[in-house]
Amino acid sequence: MDEINEIVTGNNESKRSLLEETYLKFAPMGSPGLVAIIKSGNGKICFVNGSFEHYLGYNNDDIASADILFTDMLHPYQHERLLNQLVNIKDNIAARSQYLIYPIISKDGITANYYLYASPIEDSSNSAEGQLYYILMFPDLSKWGMPFTSFESKELFLEQFDSEDFGTFERNLDADKVFWSAGLYRIFEVDPAMLEIDTQYAMSFIHPDDLAMAKESAKAAFAHGTDLNIEIRIVTATKRSRIVHCLARLVKNVHGQPRLFTGSVRDVTDQRMIEEDLKNKVEELHLSNRELEEFAYIASHDMQEPLRKITTFSDRLSEKYKDVLTGEGAMYLARMNASAENMRNLINDLLDFSRIAKSVLPYEQVDLNKILQQVLTDLELIIEETGTVIHTVSLPEIDAVPSQMKQLLTNLINNAIKFHKEDIIPEITITVGIATADDLSRSELTLNKAYYKIDIIDNGIGFEDEYANRIFQVFQRLHGKSEYPGSGIGLAICKKILEFHHGDIYAENIPEVGARFTFIIPHNQQTA
Repeated sequence: MDEINEIVTGNNESKRSLLEETYLKFAPMGSPGLVAIIKSGNGKICFVNGSFEHYLGYNNDDIASADILFTDMLHPYQHERLLNQLVNIKDNIAARSQYLIYPIISKDGITANYYLYASPIEDSSNSAEGQLYYILMFPDLSKWGMPFTSFESKELFLEQFDSEDFGTFERNLDADKVFWSAGLYRIFEVDPAMLEIDTQYAMSFIHPDDLAMAKESAKAAFAHGTDLNIEIRIVTATKRSRIVHCLARLVKNVHGQPRLFTGSVRDVTDQRMIEEDLKNKVEELHLSNRELEEFAYIASHDMQEPLRKITTFSDRLSEKYKDVLTGEGAMYLARMNASAENMRNLINDLLDFSRIAKSVLPYEQVDLNKILQQVLTDLELIIEETGTVIHTVSLPEIDAVPSQMKQLLTNLINNAIKFHKEDIIPEITITVGIATADDLSRSELTLNKAYYKIDIIDNGIGFEDEYANRIFQVFQRLHGKSEYPGSGIGLAICKKILEFHHGDIYAENIPEVGARFTFIIPHNQQTA
């Protein structure tokens, strides 16, 4: 008050001097942001305004009684960042209008994010305090916390986001005026010179078939104070049809009265077209697979009758003309019989594959220990012939189709025996554990279900890593039939069985050891 009286009663020169001094003293005090004047070097605080005290707890009495450093309010890893900002703004005027975001620690130890602008105070470099800097800060009051670290990161984000056809709007309810960002003019293909926009004009772009739904959704958002979150079609000013996603919120004043309706609009047309195209392709693929499975089933079924005739007449030839057919004739007949047997195995495997794809068998409680014992009994002859040694642990009980579990273990164990190394006794180890979150993520399985992970490890010939996925495809063979007989469908059947049981199977080569086949299967199919 004394300063103001002096300004009023003093001469012109003293008025101007006192006015400048009073302005410099009181203007920062009334700033809407947090203001501090700090000294270069150690960041000693020389002055703070009322907002600084309100948010951070320090006032001018505090800084007068003790050396309080601005860097004390920063985490140590931010000190160098502040120093670089002060150096950058010293000779770069444009940089003074750009901010960095810092976590600032208040007097009572609470950390919050603040936008920080800085500018050197001119003609202060020769003062007793040294070079002084004017610090202006604004608290980040957003609900989710500021996603940027600096002005530059925000600009980069906006540049990238600008290409995504995104815009925001604000509807003033009292004046019934709508304000669009540049992005909305671009989405609706409206001339940016069109500044007078009201609700009726904005709603006129909504596709007639979606207009009623949009109005009802907006009405519900107003009535219940909930967010508007809808996807609608629009017709732009150039008569192009687009799909947009709108997210909006009602903003009320301090008296609880609706004041603004503000939100964002994003053009999702291209994204939805890609999704629709992908959906159609997936449906076409499913249809193709069903047709292929149906064809495989019918073809395999129909081929059995002529194959039976070939086998029958081949046996008759062998029996009736065994004394006549010698040399090449006997060899040709033997090769024909072998080919017929291979064809029979292939047909049976194709039928098994098709049956699994079309399976409607119910799940039931299955003890895998009993299933494994049945498998070992069936494979008893080949196990004895090869001297195979099998190590196993107690296996779990699961919801499954018993016949398919038997086929799964049969194929995997038979596969491990078949691809053994010469002159080395085949050895198979079966282990079981609970599948971890990493296991489930790898197989893209539901994380909130209980799964078992069962490994079948052999000491066989293994395979190249590049074939780890290929071996589960139908008819994919890594070796010739003369080396390792089979149809090339066995592992594809295993994969189909695991898909039917909402699980997964994969293989890994273990260098200088053999191969590991891992299948993951739910404990309970009702929750899978």
